[in-house]
Amino acid sequence: MDYRSRKISIRSERIKNLMRKLDEGRFLIPTFQRPYVWDPENIIDLWHSIYECYPIGSVLYWKTRTYLHVHRRLGGFYLPGNGDEGDACRSYILDGQQRITSLYVSFQGGAGKIREKHDFDFTLYFDLKNEVFFFENEYYRHRWDVDAALLLRLKDVPDLPPDYCRHLPGVSPDIEKNLDQLRYIFTDYSVPVICLEGYDISSVCAVFERINQNGVKLDNLDILIARSFENCDTVVEEDFPIK
Repeated sequence: MDYRSRKISIRSERIKNLMRKLDEGRFLIPTFQRPYVWDPENIIDLWHSIYECYPIGSVLYWKTRTYLHVHRRLGGFYLPGNGDEGDACRSYILDGQQRITSLYVSFQGGAGKIREKHDFDFTLYFDLKNEVFFFENEYYRHRWDVDAALLLRLKDVPDLPPDYCRHLPGVSPDIEKNLDQLRYIFTDYSVPVICLEGYDISSVCAVFERINQNGVKLDNLDILIARSFENCDTVVEEDFPIK
């Protein structure tokens, strides 16, 4: 493929818009990517970084007309086919899978979101009084000393009325400040998104390998999978039910 056809573009994507695109299935995971490996603690740290408006790194994806017959959706489930096969172009995440999957499953909430953690409920909440994120399994522990109205499910935050705190008893200025800061991440916090176009499968696999060698090292099997990836005509991966 002619190198002059390769294009790299960069834009900023606000969290709320990114969530919408993920929910619409705009992004998929090629099977040469490693599985999802983050723990719940990593997800909480990620959201706390966003809450503090710290950078969390960029997301790199490959926009292509190439049809990958086997890929994963966010969370690690294998998918033969590619959603709406009528789409001219498809977008496959090359770097940022762990972060993007973490953001999506914790925002959407519920169990059955991650293949290796199928029983864990990823519904994420924010404690307005104590200024901390926590999961569904800790909800009643927080209820011991915090009113339920101050324990916000993350997915509900963008749709809260502007005067949400005004009618709550005993709301302090600190609590109002915490809610304003939480709202801000959905209206103004942005993630850098990098798009590759005009690349073939072999060059994309090379990009994937080189990027990951600079972070958490790929093991020998990961490298072998990326280097030997072929766009097979049939499903060659282990199958898994999608719920």
